[in-house]
Amino acid sequence: MGKDYGREFWNKAKIYHFIGKDIVYHHYLFLPAMRMGEGSFKLPDYIPTRGHLLLQGHKFSKSRGWYVSLREFLNLFPADYLRFYLALITPYSQADVNFDWDEFQSKINSELINNIGNFIHRTLTFTWRSFNGRVPKPGGYDELDSEMLIQIKDLEVDLTKLMDSLEFDKALRRIIEFSSFCNQYFQRKEPWKTVDPNCIYLSINATRTLAIVLDPFIPFSMRKLWNMLNMPGNIHNEYWSTAFKLEVREGHEISKPQPLFRRIEDDEIKAQKEKLKTIEDKNQL
Repeated sequence: MGKDYGREFWNKAKIYHFIGKDIVYHHYLFLPAMRMGEGSFKLPDYIPTRGHLLLQGHKFSKSRGWYVSLREFLNLFPADYLRFYLALITPYSQADVNFDWDEFQSKINSELINNIGNFIHRTLTFTWRSFNGRVPKPGGYDELDSEMLIQIKDLEVDLTKLMDSLEFDKALRRIIEFSSFCNQYFQRKEPWKTVDPNCIYLSINATRTLAIVLDPFIPFSMRKLWNMLNMPGNIHNEYWSTAFKLEVREGHEISKPQPLFRRIEDDEIKAQKEKLKTIEDKNQL
């Protein structure tokens, strides 16, 4: 029964084969021919094909030492940093992708920390300090508040389309764009002057939106954020459609905010570049 169930599930599912461009023949010709010959399994619906991953402009080569081991990377940086950076630079095409240490530092510090992290930090800490950690009751929305609601709705339309079309790099850029608007909204509302409950109410809900839509990209960080928001259940099980609704109600109490990200320092990147420079000089890449 288990074998038949597996075949039934496979044949009813929408199947994606994510592959590298060096195995196109196998997945486009040989594997389909084997499936057709066997006869009981459907062929994949989509075969998204990506290019090679380079390191500082050169092909990875373990024999020449031109690589960064995953174990070494995870000892230095959070896994979510690698996920975020690779998702941001990998297009839906067979073009090669280059991992560059300077760009890695720049994208993490500017896009993830100074943009996304900044909005989340401001929202949570202001809620904690000015409202004793409880989400305030909103009043009548002004023009800026209404613009925030429109932005959340537009994000649902744009992001759903991009994710469905597997354009993950564009989807992540759209999330970053939304976060930039949220930062501008918070700055323009100036809740530190007026203690504006609408600003905090909508910002907390926008933070929840960011948590759900960023979960496919940086799941470890968003699980921490979900806990800080004190939301029920597991964020990984949250339905996509709920991300764009104002689900955090007035009176909801958040947990004490904790640092979510850490900056990548110049000396960390310098050490990695110097290590590769030594290998480059030795091998004359």
